[in-house]
Amino acid sequence: MTNSSEPGRSQVEIERKYDVDRDVQLPELVGVAGIASMDVKDPVTLEAVYYDTADLDLARRRIIIRRREGGSDAGWHIKKPAAEGRTELHWPLGEDTGAVPDAVLEPVRVWVRDREVTPLARISTTRTAVHLKDAAGVGVVELADDEVEATDIRHEALRRWREWEVELLGGAPDTEEGRTVLLDQIERMLGVVGAHPSSSVSKLARTLGSDSLTDVVPPHEIGQVEEESTDADLPDGSAASVVVEALSELVLTLEQADPAARDDEPDAVHRMRTTVRRLRSVLAAYRKLFDRSVTDDLRDRLKRFGAALGEVRDVEVRGMRAIAYLDGLPPQEDDDDARSRLIDGAKVDYREAHDRLRQLMTSTAYFRLLDALDEFVADPPLTKAALKPAKKVVRKTIRREIRRVKKRADAIGNAGTDLEVQLHAVRRAARRLRYVAETVAGKKGFGSKYERVAKAGELVQDTLGEHHDSVLFGQHLVLTANRADAEGERTFVYGVLAGINDRNGDTALAESSGAIDDVEKLADRF
Repeated sequence: MTNSSEPGRSQVEIERKYDVDRDVQLPELVGVAGIASMDVKDPVTLEAVYYDTADLDLARRRIIIRRREGGSDAGWHIKKPAAEGRTELHWPLGEDTGAVPDAVLEPVRVWVRDREVTPLARISTTRTAVHLKDAAGVGVVELADDEVEATDIRHEALRRWREWEVELLGGAPDTEEGRTVLLDQIERMLGVVGAHPSSSVSKLARTLGSDSLTDVVPPHEIGQVEEESTDADLPDGSAASVVVEALSELVLTLEQADPAARDDEPDAVHRMRTTVRRLRSVLAAYRKLFDRSVTDDLRDRLKRFGAALGEVRDVEVRGMRAIAYLDGLPPQEDDDDARSRLIDGAKVDYREAHDRLRQLMTSTAYFRLLDALDEFVADPPLTKAALKPAKKVVRKTIRREIRRVKKRADAIGNAGTDLEVQLHAVRRAARRLRYVAETVAGKKGFGSKYERVAKAGELVQDTLGEHHDSVLFGQHLVLTANRADAEGERTFVYGVLAGINDRNGDTALAESSGAIDDVEKLADRF
């Protein structure tokens, strides 16, 4: 279920760059790696302005935003790291207002937040492109011969150089291995005439006087002694070294999930919600390692954000359950009115909930939460307990979390408390146990027993989660059936669906008993 506003055109860019002297001629490449012809294009001039925040929040993450005039792909571009090469997003050029359009900023809003984005560099490139084609005349590689004049706007520095840029086209091999072989063969031929891999993989980095975008330094940090990373300040083997690393990975995962959740890509909101829950769980379980006032504040803010994500996800689950149940009915029991109410209604509710989430994700409160998380992992407010041996602290924490599950499970059936509330408490405890165990599961120095704990906690979470979802859907069926009846519609199908839903919920609840027992049996191992 998606609510995507089509962003820019997207493509993957796989290229290599080479430094070359001004008098070097391009070698003959026909016959290399199946190249049958070389099509030399007329020179074009490309004028690009690059944008970033004062702290270079994009550049230091190897992300660029530029507005480029000239050539076949004039427009606004975002380039960001990908598993292979770079992902490039495109938007139309539009009027030059001197500011980055909101639509272009949206995919990187998580990193620029509400900070001002201003011109960083201006790069003028005279490009002569050569298309290397196969025997069928299909373009395999574009070799761009670039004469570059670049200005670092903020430091008023001018740099000039020549480079060759080798970029794969649509006719390139369809495997990573094949693409690598092709590029390697071309590289050997370019090396024969004196070209060598560029000292800087990015025109922007070179413009700013660096070999890599990750090496660029904001103006206010120039001349300062570079601080060592937080990891270097944490004693090896300490609880802090393990937990802060886990939290750092989760914060990075959260930030990387933001663009997809904004754009409502499939399952993106669910993944982001899960990451928020993981963060809250680790902060709660290891709260003694940090200043409690700081972790309590972060957990509270994460809880509010998680609630907005949960609102979207819950409607999505409700709609998926309705589709699954209705599609499984015999044709004679299906009902168009029920489909409209349960499925189309969920789509409307989903769009509204996602719109509210997008508004929250452009709010000051959200941006300050991201700032606070970044600050926390960069300079964690540690207590003395954080310096204790990691193995001892983790083992004690897991033992406590297992007892927490058992305590809540033992309370099931106590008088005066709603059963669903009790079951939900067990599920939340099991979920926290799982996430805490997963922070060390499979890592060096921690045995396989942590993986078993994580899997046991996950099974409790899943079975009770299925039961909880069935309870919520059952309540929704009652409300929807009453509305349908009030408007004169048939309601027989709602009873059929309720029966299916109840059976699924009961089965999940029965399975949860064995799963809870499995968690409790693990206590002796810790």
